[in-house]
Amino acid sequence: MERKFYEKYTALKKRKLLDEGLERKREAELKELLDAMKDWVSGLEKDKEELSEKLADKEDELEKTRQDFLVDIRARDSEILRLKQLLDEKTEKNNSTATQSVEQAQVIQENPTRVSPRRKTPQSSSKAKRVLWTENTDISQEQECSRRHTCLTGNGTNECPSAHMFHLLLQSLVRMKITVHDGTEGFLVSVSHEATGTYSC
Repeated sequence: MERKFYEKYTALKKRKLLDEGLERKREAELKELLDAMKDWVSGLEKDKEELSEKLADKEDELEKTRQDFLVDIRARDSEILRLKQLLDEKTEKNNSTATQSVEQAQVIQENPTRVSPRRKTPQSSSKAKRVLWTENTDISQEQECSRRHTCLTGNGTNECPSAHMFHLLLQSLVRMKITVHDGTEGFLVSVSHEATGTYSC
């Protein structure tokens, strides 16, 4: 009887030892698994911090790029506005110059024989006197020539005032006095410049 109890006790004790061994082994495995999970979580937290720092750097870089882009856009807008103002001023100046040129051309067309005043000098005064004397002489000669000038019409002769008007118009255009002398040896043409007093035949 005692022997049976002893065997039963021994069997229970072995089972207990086996169970305790398995329990210790299981505890060791669980502890190892827990440590591995702690290391994994720690690594994840470290990676998260690094990614957060990189994300912050990228956000700062993006904000700086955006600010630089806005500054560049403002500078370009200012340059475009400045160039547009310069173009408008140049266009307005060209239009004003063209208008003045047209007005000057109209004034010249309306007053083609107007001569700008010059400063009087002793030499120019003597030239003016000589030109005045020449003009008076030419006028008297023109009047005489106009009275004597005739043109043929059929079998008779009539006065031709159109020739005298053409003569005066030619003088006005070239700004020179042109006189035709009807002598015994033929026609003699004399030309005198009003401003310089030059006289030629």
